[in-house]
Amino acid sequence: MRTVTILDSKMKKKHTKQFTFLSAKGLFFILLATVIILGTLNLLQAKGLFIPSQPKPLVENGIVDLDRLTLEQKIAQMTVVLWTPDLIMAWKNLQMGGLYMYALATENYFKSLIGELQQEMVIPFFITADAEGCFNPFENFWDFLPNNKITTVGEAFEKGFREGEEMKNLGFNLNFAPVVDLGDEIWKCRSFPGSEVEVAELAQAYTLGLQTQGIKATAKHYPGKTLSGKDPHKNIAEAEIEAKDLYPYYYLIEKGDVSSIMVSHLITTGEVDSKGVPSVVSVEVIEHLKQQFPGLIISDEIHMLGLKNYYATVDEMYIALFKAENDLILNFDKDPNEVYRMIQVIKAAVEAGDISEDYIDASVKKILEAKGFVVKD
Repeated sequence: MRTVTILDSKMKKKHTKQFTFLSAKGLFFILLATVIILGTLNLLQAKGLFIPSQPKPLVENGIVDLDRLTLEQKIAQMTVVLWTPDLIMAWKNLQMGGLYMYALATENYFKSLIGELQQEMVIPFFITADAEGCFNPFENFWDFLPNNKITTVGEAFEKGFREGEEMKNLGFNLNFAPVVDLGDEIWKCRSFPGSEVEVAELAQAYTLGLQTQGIKATAKHYPGKTLSGKDPHKNIAEAEIEAKDLYPYYYLIEKGDVSSIMVSHLITTGEVDSKGVPSVVSVEVIEHLKQQFPGLIISDEIHMLGLKNYYATVDEMYIALFKAENDLILNFDKDPNEVYRMIQVIKAAVEAGDISEDYIDASVKKILEAKGFVVKD
């Protein structure tokens, strides 16, 4: 009996060890699978693939019925976002108004990518860039003179024409240029040289050259002096606006060619008083500009610290931008979930009556018309 008991005890210990080993191995694989699943879900979430897709907009014979667009679609159309390779589906699903693009390696890469981006988009994106002077999004295959080297109207027209020709060939349709600030003390090469009259004439010639190629021009940064003090990319900045700072804008508006005007984050006094807030969120500044100019009013990029640091929360900033009634908002947040959240914040504010839905419709109408549609409202 003793021998049997000893053998039975040894077998139990052996089976216990095997069971413990198998249990530990199984637990390891369960934990590994859990980590992989959670990691995959986090990756998909980071790419915005859990954001609900908007319904396909109804467009018939080039006519868009505003009443058939959801409020989310309208707010998305009013937003230009930053293109990155992993966010194509998110931006398509949200039906954003535009994409901003940085430098790519080759012309063919630009052309094929933009073709892919626009594929199956019932309402196409604005494809945008800053081909404006110093910064060159096409530097890997194409050189052009910076603005400070342009001294004649002929050179300005040629610059606009050639840049427009190349941008059209690549698939762009909206350029955030020309810069019409008087003097550039920060970058040294973004502004045209000369007096306000000379800058205005050069900017007009550039605009004509660009727009003959079907690329919409943007005069910036209203109301001026964006390049002559603290850099609003990094600081809350203030400036006193003089009549000469405004002259290029009035000149371009009078000529009637420029498609859009970009508003800066400067807190301004003098000829344009933003009432202690950044110009881009000043109801007075935007309202006055809209009374003179029927084209698109575009915000400068909203995560520049000259605007963002003015507010305690980004939600306050979002609300202020839309309350001021900008037409197109540049939001280059790399998280599509945050962009989607902005849309929801603005949607809730519209539904609560804090932001005018008539303004939303009027801005979307301008955007769609700029994209070549007839709008039924």
